Amino acid sequence: MGKVKMYKEKIRMLPNIALMLTCVLFTFFWPNIWNHILFKQFELKPGTFIHKSWKDQPLQHIDIYFFNWTNPEDFTNHSIKPKFEEVGPYRYELRVKKVNITYHDNSTVSYKKLQRFNFLPNQSRGKLTDLITTPNIIALCASNQANSFNIFKLKGVEMSLAFFGQEIHVTKTLSEMLFEGYEDSMVGIATEIGKIMGYEVPFENRFGWMHKRNESTVLSSLFTVDTTTSNLDELRYWTGLFKPKFLETNCSSYIGASGGELFPPDLIKSNKKVSLYSEEMCRNLDLDFEQDTEVNGIAGKKFISGERMIDNGTKFPDNACHCNGECVPSGVLNLTSCRLGNPMFMSYPHFFLGDQFYLDQIEGMNPIKEKHEFYTILEPTTSLPLEAKARVQLNILVKPLPRIKMYRNVQTKFLPILWMEQSFELDNQMTFMVKLMLWTPFIGQMIGCVTIIISTYLIYRLSQSSVKEEKQEYIDENENNKEIKNKKLPELSPLVNCKNISNDNDNIYK
Repeated sequence: MGKVKMYKEKIRMLPNIALMLTCVLFTFFWPNIWNHILFKQFELKPGTFIHKSWKDQPLQHIDIYFFNWTNPEDFTNHSIKPKFEEVGPYRYELRVKKVNITYHDNSTVSYKKLQRFNFLPNQSRGKLTDLITTPNIIALCASNQANSFNIFKLKGVEMSLAFFGQEIHVTKTLSEMLFEGYEDSMVGIATEIGKIMGYEVPFENRFGWMHKRNESTVLSSLFTVDTTTSNLDELRYWTGLFKPKFLETNCSSYIGASGGELFPPDLIKSNKKVSLYSEEMCRNLDLDFEQDTEVNGIAGKKFISGERMIDNGTKFPDNACHCNGECVPSGVLNLTSCRLGNPMFMSYPHFFLGDQFYLDQIEGMNPIKEKHEFYTILEPTTSLPLEAKARVQLNILVKPLPRIKMYRNVQTKFLPILWMEQSFELDNQMTFMVKLMLWTPFIGQMIGCVTIIISTYLIYRLSQSSVKEEKQEYIDENENNKEIKNKKLPELSPLVNCKNISNDNDNIYK
């Protein structure tokens, strides 16, 4: 009977033993299981975690600073440097949405970007009605292109410049300089010149640096990126108005670079460099690892766009092909091929990290690392951006044009127009989600460990209970044996009385 009961007790322990073994395996393999579940959510497919934030990007801000030209009348006097003063920031709220989304059978997706800008007056240092004086980009571009025309076309452009009262500089309100644009009859002339040069210019008679970019896809390129986790957001193809011809060569292949918003999970754990594609610069940007850091309690890796982007090929030979035939001192990126043949150059704000050549040319520049560096901070496991500040400055090259009277005696200078800071930081909700994703493996292992401890305790209690019962049975059995052994048996009366038999025998012999 005892053996049967002991067998039943062992049967009762089997579920707890199975639970403990399951928890051991779960605890050991849970991080791998979770990574598999998590990485499945990093596919650009409807319904995944990453798809929603990719389709409708989190809120961003853009701070725009203009350089107000204070002495344009002295530009033909080579003994006086051009003077500029920074005005701003003028802050805009930026929301980016993917439109015209098309999924393809080869694990890619095509789309365009629809941007919506909203001015934030309370967070700006200035008003939309502020007057800004900058170089006259319309007159400069038209003159620069016309300088190579035959005499008849050249005279036509010169007459237009004089007839429309064009000057080296232009003064407009901030609103006109940006999204609203301003009317200028020379825009039509520039458009016709562009057609002669083989370019399609999307402007009519208005020009603004951000004209037709607010809630419009007119200037938006068509991107095609990879949707798989291992190659997440990797650029496969793009085409747009400003696609330069040199992209058809090996000068600046965009294959392999990110679309600029996402990176494959685990990418940066072993990589010291990340690449993203800039539509505005028509080239890949390589960001190099600088240091480990932290954002809102989340560990991250900081990548910076340093000298590599603005080098003229001296330190980074691959950059030489961006010189467009004539290399200038390191510090600016030639965008001429990317901007319809116009002499535009990109740099960091205030020519940060640039050659002293640029700072000596003009007055008003004050480069500061903390204010002007270009960087992003990525979370190592998911490669999600925790914080980013993309800071770039737009400049134009003005130089003497012997055949154009208005520019015949000007100085050769790189003149700054404006600089922008596009910033992003995880909001509280996304911060919580990222922390939860990172803590889930640890939480799962903790739950597994607690369950193992509880299961072990239950098994111990059951085994102890079984041992105690067996011991008690053994004690009870011994007690019973002792009682049986010590119990006195009742005296039995003899069937024959021996005494009487003896007396009777004595009587017989008498």
